[in-house]
Formats: sequence, structure tokens, C-alpha cells
Amino acid sequence: MQINTKKLIQKIIKLLLPLLFGIGIFWVLMSKVDFRAVKEIISEGISWMWVAISLTIGLFSHIVRGVRWRYQIRTLGADPSVHDMTVSVFGNYGLNLVFPRIGEVWRCNYIANNYNLSFSKTLGTMISERFADMLCSAILVLIALIFENHVFFALIAENGGIGGGLIDLITSPYFYLSIALLVLIVWFILKNYSENRIVCLVKEICRNVWTGFLSIWTMPSKGMFIFYTFLLWTLYFLNSYTGLYFFDFTSGFTPIEGLMIFILGSISLILPVQGGLGAWHAMTMFALGCYGIGENEAFAFVTVHWCIQEGFVLLLGIYALVVVALQKREGKIKQ
Repeated sequence: MQINTKKLIQKIIKLLLPLLFGIGIFWVLMSKVDFRAVKEIISEGISWMWVAISLTIGLFSHIVRGVRWRYQIRTLGADPSVHDMTVSVFGNYGLNLVFPRIGEVWRCNYIANNYNLSFSKTLGTMISERFADMLCSAILVLIALIFENHVFFALIAENGGIGGGLIDLITSPYFYLSIALLVLIVWFILKNYSENRIVCLVKEICRNVWTGFLSIWTMPSKGMFIFYTFLLWTLYFLNSYTGLYFFDFTSGFTPIEGLMIFILGSISLILPVQGGLGAWHAMTMFALGCYGIGENEAFAFVTVHWCIQEGFVLLLGIYALVVVALQKREGKIKQ
């Protein structure tokens, strides 16, 4: 009973800490705005046509992510349906709204159980998928930096302490010495305790993850994977850019300016906070402020935009969980 209570407390802490962190940021943002003005701005009207367009683009982006991942899963010897791959993505994002990062684990477990695959190999395919996304993000950041560098400079000036601390870290010799020491420790353990049961288990998991990771290079349809990656990030950007048309005062941004707003908002999602709560709001408000949007207008925009987009993600997540429940009832999956 004590162990169960301990695990329950740990789960509650993992759920509450990110949530409280996000709420804390959001509370700080709330303290800077005039709620009467925000209410008037929202009451002036939201373009529901653009809401529908943005959500439709968002829906297709989730489907494309599932289709793209399917090419990697095929290298493991399975041929999952597009519906199951899409459900896995819906559930991934839906669960992340409650438990940050748990959605990725659920997504891999769902596909692995559905198609009798190794969980660790399935996880490896997702890691390589995210590696491709990191490259795309880096390219978009570079484009935004070239055309809208004044926003990045303003961000660094606003958070000089954080930026300076990061530069000090990556230029410190102790940072690289620590990495080298860690590598030596791992090498020593693997060499001298290779027969240890735990070490063998870790090595097997690492091999499986590496096999899955290599799927991005071993798949026969690399061209299609690249095509769907390009399409996916185009849809992500369009989902964000069309969201700017929810209000008249944010509808005049150029595509490059919209790209900068999209990039800064995406960077904030690195933090393990439910749906980027607080962090996404702060970064997007900062970007909007750099283009002359007042705090009240910016707060109205991020509040409405976040609620609509994440509410839609939540509905898709519920749909995924219903599908899984029905599949379990029919005996199609074991989880």
C-alpha cells in the first residue's frame, strides 16, 4: 500500500509541477493587462471562418505526421493502417495536455502492441523522426534569423542573463570535460560489467533504439519521407499563420513575420509544460510586441488562440482514447 501511495504521489507531482509552472507564467502575464480592455477586444469578434481553416490545416498536419511515421514503422516489418497511425498521433498530443511527454511513450506503446513490435525499436523510429524535425526547425530558425534578426536581438536583450549563462556554459572547458568523464564512466561500466543483467538489458534496449533510429536511413521510401516532412512543416506554419487571422489587428503580418512568431512560439514548446501553457503565451506575446501589438491585444490573441487550438487537440485525444477502448473491447490490442 505504501508503494502505491508513493507512486501516486510521484505521478501527482509530475502532473502538478509543470502545470503550476505554466500557470505561474500565465499569472504574471495576466497581471500586466487590463481585463476590461481584453474582454472588449474579444467581444469585438473572432473570425470563425479562419478558425475553421486553421483547425482543418492542423487536423491534416496530424494525419501527415502519422503517414510519415508509417514509412519508418514499415522498416520494422509491420504495415500499420493510416487510421491507427493517425490515432497514435491524436492520442500523443491529447495526453501531452495532461502529462507532458507521456504522449510519446503512449504513442509508441500503442503501435508496438497493435502490431507486435519491439517497444524500444518503435521508440527509436520516433527519435529519428524527431531528429528530422529538429533539422527542419533549425532551417526555419536560420531563415527567420536572416530576415527578422532584430526580433532575436530583442529577445537576447530582454533575457541577457539567460543568454549570457548559456554562452558561458558552452564555452567553458569544464562542460566538455564533464561530457568526456561521463563517456569514460559509461565505457568502463560496459567493458567491465558486460555480463551484468542490468547492463545487458540496457545494451539490448540501446541496440533496439538504435535499430529504430536507423530506420530513417534504411527505409526504401526516403523521398516520400522527405516530402511528407516538408509538407508537415508547411502545414504547421500555415496552421500558425492562419491563426493570426482570428483577429483583425493580427491579420496584417507578412509570411516572414508570421514565421518569426511561429518559431518563437515553437521554441517555447521545448519546456515540458502542458500544451506550452504560459511559456507559449509569453513567447508569442513577446513576438507580437516586437511588431507593435499592444499587451492587451496580444494577451487577447494568445488566450483565444491557445484555447481554440488546444481544445481541438483535446477533442482529438478523446477520440483516440475512445478508439483504443473499442479496440481493446474487440480484442484487437492488448494494452
